[in-house]
Amino acid sequence: MNRLTEKFRNAADALLNYRSLPLLSSVLFILILCGTIYIIYQNAGIMRDRINEDFNQQQLILARQASGQVSVILHDIELEIDGLARKISHFPDPSDIQTVFNEAAGRMRNKGLLELGLADSTRKLIQVTSSDTALQLADARLFRDCISLGIPQTSLGQLYVEPLSENYSLISGIICKKLTGSGATRFLYARIDVSQMVAGVTREIRSGKTGYAWVIDETGMFIYHPEREFIGKNAFTARYQRKPYVSFTQINDIMRNQMLKGEEGTGIYESGWHRGIEGQITKLIAFTPIKSGLLSKKQVWSVAVAAPTSEIAGAVRGVYIRHFAAEAAIIAAMILFGVVVVIYQQRISHALKERVSQQEEFISSILQNSVDAIIFIDNDNRVKVWNRGAEIIFGYTAKEMIGQTFHRLVPPDIDADEELLSIQEEVTCQGYIRNYRAQRMTKDGKRITIDLSRTVIRSPNGDVLGSTAIIKDVTEKMELEQRIYNTEKLASIGILAAGVAHEINNPLAVILGFTDLLLERFQPGTQEYEDLKMIEANANQAKKTVENMLGFARITEGLEEFVDVDQALNTVIKIVRNTLMTRKVEVTLNIPANLPKVRCDSREFQQVIFNLINNSFAAMEPGGGRLTISVRRQEDSVQITVEDTGKGIPEKIKPRIFDPFFTTKKVGEGTGLGLSLCYGIIKKYGGKIEFSSNCREDNPHKPNGTKFVISLPVHDTGESLEE
Repeated sequence: MNRLTEKFRNAADALLNYRSLPLLSSVLFILILCGTIYIIYQNAGIMRDRINEDFNQQQLILARQASGQVSVILHDIELEIDGLARKISHFPDPSDIQTVFNEAAGRMRNKGLLELGLADSTRKLIQVTSSDTALQLADARLFRDCISLGIPQTSLGQLYVEPLSENYSLISGIICKKLTGSGATRFLYARIDVSQMVAGVTREIRSGKTGYAWVIDETGMFIYHPEREFIGKNAFTARYQRKPYVSFTQINDIMRNQMLKGEEGTGIYESGWHRGIEGQITKLIAFTPIKSGLLSKKQVWSVAVAAPTSEIAGAVRGVYIRHFAAEAAIIAAMILFGVVVVIYQQRISHALKERVSQQEEFISSILQNSVDAIIFIDNDNRVKVWNRGAEIIFGYTAKEMIGQTFHRLVPPDIDADEELLSIQEEVTCQGYIRNYRAQRMTKDGKRITIDLSRTVIRSPNGDVLGSTAIIKDVTEKMELEQRIYNTEKLASIGILAAGVAHEINNPLAVILGFTDLLLERFQPGTQEYEDLKMIEANANQAKKTVENMLGFARITEGLEEFVDVDQALNTVIKIVRNTLMTRKVEVTLNIPANLPKVRCDSREFQQVIFNLINNSFAAMEPGGGRLTISVRRQEDSVQITVEDTGKGIPEKIKPRIFDPFFTTKKVGEGTGLGLSLCYGIIKKYGGKIEFSSNCREDNPHKPNGTKFVISLPVHDTGESLEE
């Protein structure tokens, strides 16, 4: 052991006494330092390129959004022209189409419409609506774009530059549709200010603080550019004419090899100016094509979003500072190896966290600014992200929902566990669920219909992290569809009811006639007489039901007169007053003086009120309740409100209460025609009937009750109402 120690000591002394040791140590130190600096420099370059790439991806998102908005505008114009074409085919007389022309022009005015016209193949002007000066139909431009159409279609012709001033031009295009039929060929055309239409979408785009968007067509002409003098000029020549000493090879290659071919991508190029700043400026660019059915295969419009690299210079500078600090730490690591390694790792980790934080801010901004609800749910079905769109739709704030499940959003009459489990299983099985319609509850207790799309989110190694849900409120859309469906259903049932009622009326008349004859043969009080009276009573009941069916199928003209609402309501109350007292119903009448008369048949108006009061009776608890009838004047109508404290109408049957033959009463207690007849009577006289109701099973914390509101037009709007 002592011998080994002695040998080690001798070797160490020999190494320390070696003359070239300091020189070798210095060279080794310099080599290690240079290698370290080179690695740091390379890493900094990679980080800079990655940050540039991330920034360009954000610009690409802006370009895609702008492209999508322009495509939507073009699609709207196409739909307007196609719809106008269909209408024109039904109005061969030019005087009949002026109204639809003006309406269509009004809707397309904010989409860049300059002129809307109709001409025949002889260049004769049939109709024109223009915001300035109409085109001359003899213009070869119009007939090159329109008459060349072989089959009926809608397309956008070549773009044209129309100088408006020395430094500003208007770019227009003609959208044509060839109309056939009616014995002649006609052409529907719309002249569009393309530069204005595109500017409306791209003008406000900002990438970073100073970045902007511009648009070119397949020839390289600027359709839109923030610098107005560039609009209508060729991008390849306009830049060179402004700065002939600057090389625009990079941006020219990008436009020629990618943008003009309709490709999407990103890049970097050198420019000679940016928003008034002169000099050589490096810019980042992202671009994407505009796709529309109005554009032919040869027509290529491309949206570009560009910003100088100075927009991210701060982030790049921060990377360099961190790496030079890391270099100093590595030099210090020559002395203190372990400590400096830890510091270096911490700095790298800090840099990565900052990068992730920036990306999260970008994503968070996109999520929060979405008008639709965007929600992230973890594997336990708990909310982790709740954006502003979700707050608007459901009323709950992010603080109230994060960490919670969707159970509080599911209506109480739906099995929340079963439905949410079914959705989660389908999403897990196929990876997504699309356009799932469901009922949900908002914070204020309102029931809405939503459209749900949900997608699984996985980590890079394939593990399921959760899922994202995009939710839209389609309540109004569903209500409109339901109203259309109910209208069609009522018409069909009405036709059927009319036929059935007429077929039943004939045998009923025979039965009642022969019953009347037989009654004359028997004395009152006899068994035969009582049996015949029973037959007569039931036949009359059947006849009454048939009359109700006929009233639903074809509301009779009645006697249109001007009804005194006060007198009619008091008449109905006198008839039902005994029934009210018997059922322990407290009635309150709020009828102001000097009410104007309304347009309606007095008998039918009383029938409507009587039906509503009967429904209130049926909804009251056995212990009675409160019935309130109120009247008020509102502009050119009178509103009659019938409100009760009954058990209310459940949400699930509200859409059906005006359906014929629909009733919640027991068999024999009602025909289901009462509310449908009320609806038909009020609509016949130009009024409307609405209702609101709360049921304990839907909202246990709110009082039960139902309120029907009838509005009827007044006879003389000059009469005043003293309240």
